[in-house]
Amino acid sequence: MIGSGFGHSYINKRIEMGFDIMQTALGQKLNLVNLALYNKVIWVSVFRRPSLKTFILDLVRQDQLFEQGIDEDGDVIGTYSEFTEALNPEKVAGTHYTLKDTGDFFDSFYIDVFPTYFEINANPIKTDQDGDTENLFYKYGEGIMGLTTESMDKLSREVLRLYEIEVRRLLKI
Repeated sequence: MIGSGFGHSYINKRIEMGFDIMQTALGQKLNLVNLALYNKVIWVSVFRRPSLKTFILDLVRQDQLFEQGIDEDGDVIGTYSEFTEALNPEKVAGTHYTLKDTGDFFDSFYIDVFPTYFEINANPIKTDQDGDTENLFYKYGEGIMGLTTESMDKLSREVLRLYEIEVRRLLKI
């Protein structure tokens, strides 16, 4: 291309590179930047999977509450007394609370996913046969919905596995 500027003639020549920049070390770095931009997309995609949501909720409901009766700090939330056992033989004195009496609390658990985090939510209001209500969060603390260190480790391994699958899917490898 011939042109002029400031009283001088100039010529522009288009030069094409004989290689694909994306196949170089710079291209790999650009891919990493691209991946960082997609991180939120990957996060949301992974955490919106029904199988992962079930996995997380099972860590809390099954592994922590039902099997161990513990909150997010690993503390036992309570044990049944002899009086309770006399009223309901299924609740053996000295065994931990499960918070699964009617199943309503367990069934109310759900997960909200945001671009950089997720929340475990549940309805803590329990109504007994007489119509009296109590808030399980006030009684046992909101930690009954949290994840212990052990559960977080299990979740981390599962998320890494799913992340790898999702990244491979996005990169088509």
